[in-house]
Amino acid sequence: MQKAISLFCIVLIASLSITISSCTEEDSPVGVGLQDPSTIFDGLRDTAFGVAYTVFDDSLLTSGQSSGMVGCYSDDVFGNSEAIIYAQVLTPNNSSVDFDEHCIIDSVVLSLALTKVYSNEAKSYKNLHFEIYRLAEGLSKDSLYYSTDEIPVTSECLFNGVVRVPESDTMVAHIKLDNRVLSYFVMKSYANADEFAEAFKGLRIRLVNDGTPMMATVNFAAAATRLSLYYAYVADTQYTYRYYDFTVGHDATHFMQFKNNYTGVLSTFNSNVNDSLLGTRYLYLSPMGGTNIKLYFDNFITQFKQQHPYAVIHSAELVLPVADISPVDKPGYIAAFKCYLDGTVVSIPDMYDNYSGYGGKYDEQTNSFRLRITRHLQKMLTSGMDLGTLLVIDSRRSVPSHSVFNGFDATATSGDPIRIEFIYSE
Repeated sequence: MQKAISLFCIVLIASLSITISSCTEEDSPVGVGLQDPSTIFDGLRDTAFGVAYTVFDDSLLTSGQSSGMVGCYSDDVFGNSEAIIYAQVLTPNNSSVDFDEHCIIDSVVLSLALTKVYSNEAKSYKNLHFEIYRLAEGLSKDSLYYSTDEIPVTSECLFNGVVRVPESDTMVAHIKLDNRVLSYFVMKSYANADEFAEAFKGLRIRLVNDGTPMMATVNFAAAATRLSLYYAYVADTQYTYRYYDFTVGHDATHFMQFKNNYTGVLSTFNSNVNDSLLGTRYLYLSPMGGTNIKLYFDNFITQFKQQHPYAVIHSAELVLPVADISPVDKPGYIAAFKCYLDGTVVSIPDMYDNYSGYGGKYDEQTNSFRLRITRHLQKMLTSGMDLGTLLVIDSRRSVPSHSVFNGFDATATSGDPIRIEFIYSE
């Protein structure tokens, strides 16, 4: 009996030893989600190369944006571009308005809240030459407007002159319109916003190039962006000075027209927006309905899937080296989209994956943009096909920054080519 108990104790101790040993050797999963995947897996490292093209950013929707651009810029690589604003003017909250015989109207001022002014002038203020016309046709709140759309104007030039705007965090351009605009307000009443919009139509707003191209970002969502009417209200010989703010932006329809006149190799898009440029040496990314980049890794996908049918991607980054001819002012963020056969595009899943961190911003140390595409690459390998990855400047409707990248051919570029760096296991 005593031998049996001793034998049982030995077996029990051995079992506990195995259990304890197993627990101490297994890594705890706690905190794994807080680490970069590339630091977790010491797997196999590889680099993928593909084919890339510069393509035209056709049919860019510009209506309904909270901010937009007005002005023009000139660049040795990209040529000349211009942004024009078309804006509807409405009574606030669809209200009625009545400027009767008691109202002595003094002036009408268009105010534009400016987020930033882009210029080569190193001054504490900016001289902005605005040109403003009244529209000949109204804008529809139920319509979508694109960067190639244009609305005709009347012969009524309501402003053509220079406005000095001190450079600050809260820049506002105040533009006093010509007195001929007063005819739409003196002794006039409007039952609602639509009735006023039908009478007034709206405004076309341009920045004229006086030899120093300038571009400004307008904040349509700001309360400071408005059309203000200043008047005196007379009652029993008593004057009360008042103002009335019409809506420009917010719920009022507005959009930007972008005009691009390219030079050099990009001039092919002046006559054929369906053309594409093979990015052997350079790839061009520009805003304002300009140029995008389209990538294909289908040859790599086919070969890699055949050689590694059970591979699992742990980390993958798309690396975009900035070329030596690129402008100094770089885009803030580059977005990536997956392409489909019908021409539609959707954001790659990594863009909204907080676990891996998408990136998409400029890396000064490597002089490149780096985009996390782990899930995107895994999905391409799983399906065995690649219909294209489209790269665009995320703020291409409101910021004029643009860049040139090295192409996909290492023998043709002056630096490292565009590529995918990834870690995998199988």
